[in-house]
Amino acid sequence: MEAPQNIKVGGFVLNRARGRLEDGTGAECFLRPKSYRVLEILFERRGQLVSKDDLVSAAWPDVTVSDDSLAHCVSEIRRALGASGAELLRTVPRRGYMLAGDVTPPEILFRGRRLAWIGGLTMAITAAILAIWWGSGLEGPISEPVTTSPAMLQADVLLDARDWQSRVDNQHARMLLTEIVESDPANAEAWASLGLTYWLEVQHLSWGGGRREMALASEMVERATALGGGARAHRLLAEMRLLAPFPEMRSPVDAMANARAAATINPDEPDNLAVLAHVLALTGYDSEAVQAIERAMRLNPNPPDWYRHVAGMSYLITGEPARAAEAFGPLYGAGTFTGTRWWPGWLFAASLAQTGRIKEATAIVDAAAGRRPEQSIAAVQLSLGGWSDRTSLERFLDSLRLAGLPD
Repeated sequence: MEAPQNIKVGGFVLNRARGRLEDGTGAECFLRPKSYRVLEILFERRGQLVSKDDLVSAAWPDVTVSDDSLAHCVSEIRRALGASGAELLRTVPRRGYMLAGDVTPPEILFRGRRLAWIGGLTMAITAAILAIWWGSGLEGPISEPVTTSPAMLQADVLLDARDWQSRVDNQHARMLLTEIVESDPANAEAWASLGLTYWLEVQHLSWGGGRREMALASEMVERATALGGGARAHRLLAEMRLLAPFPEMRSPVDAMANARAAATINPDEPDNLAVLAHVLALTGYDSEAVQAIERAMRLNPNPPDWYRHVAGMSYLITGEPARAAEAFGPLYGAGTFTGTRWWPGWLFAASLAQTGRIKEATAIVDAAAGRRPEQSIAAVQLSLGGWSDRTSLERFLDSLRLAGLPD
């Protein structure tokens, strides 16, 4: 029998006649040829576990490739599916991948037994059974029991503060995490945390991280997402795609897809909402940004400083400079212009200027002299590459002009 030209799973269609993946509107979801081929194999065997070896041999016949090639393809597929398809592609640790979705006839094989769904079931019942199926597993458990080692716990404690003054802690965490991934290369959480150590090298100006560290951070967190790292890996990847200081490594679209995926996977995790708010604010969705960060702060009544940073930015962009100044005020101090690449000092100055407190705004701009490499509007704009909404960015820069920063 001739293979069907179109295969539908979830809200997506694999259009084999045109060799592309399409969303529910018929728009193409871009994939490179090898990523398309990997997805095609998963579509053909949807509802089944496909081993890594099978995927590699089918997608790269007569060619020897590493697991990294497959991992990059899976990562690209996840980005193409976006938040709406976040739960379609499942990773079975150490075994392979599986594509879920609308399977007709609805017949699923479980280890050691077979469930035959009889025709005439309603869509609601089918959806309920599919939910049970994902919870109980196919061919064994989808998510193997997670046991967090003492070394992993110690590394996470060291990284939790993200303190720009604690580089020694970051290096210690990296040493622990490197040992973990060497002994357990399928440990998605360890790969994500290891990527975070390199991302912090880039974020913290005094640590001097450059393109090499940025590339390593992206590679490791992408590997974590390919291994099924869940919301945290998507959240970190969203940060990197939004705030990378190197233009070729930024992608607002990719940042949004990963931020929404993290919030979809775990909508009650305040960190997911805070990162989503950051992406929304800098890409022009100011009202949504305020809603997301305020919900994050309700879920975490003792929020870290970076929540307040995102809240202040969201208020400033949405046209509430007084609330922005209130959020930024407690963050202003000795480390305002010396810590991370994303500092609250310029934003605080802009907030004060917009409320008419020009002298206070000017004092903050003057305090940056000799402490920041950016000494002009053009230099500040260049450093804010992740701010892709041009309207709000120009309004922010005009506020700094009011505070006395020269062009």
